[in-house]
Amino acid sequence: MLLKIAWRNLWRNKRRSIITILAVVFAVMLAIVMRGLQYGTYAVNIKSSVELFSGYLQVQKNGYQKNPSLQKSFHYDA
Repeated sequence: MLLKIAWRNLWRNKRRSIITILAVVFAVMLAIVMRGLQYGTYAVNIKSSVELFSGYLQVQKNGYQKNPSLQKSFHYDA
């Protein structure tokens, strides 16, 4: 009964209802597009950071985290 009254009342002013429905559809579409752009930007930032800096893995000598100095770096023995 209540749904029937609500449905009938919804279409009494068709222009207002259509404008409201279109506004909601536009807002949802805009939110989906913005979320996609956000995730794409995150992916590009992560990829750029990995390529620019140390990569996915960084190997350090024991004790480097407590005292990051050149003495704790690895020596290359050719």
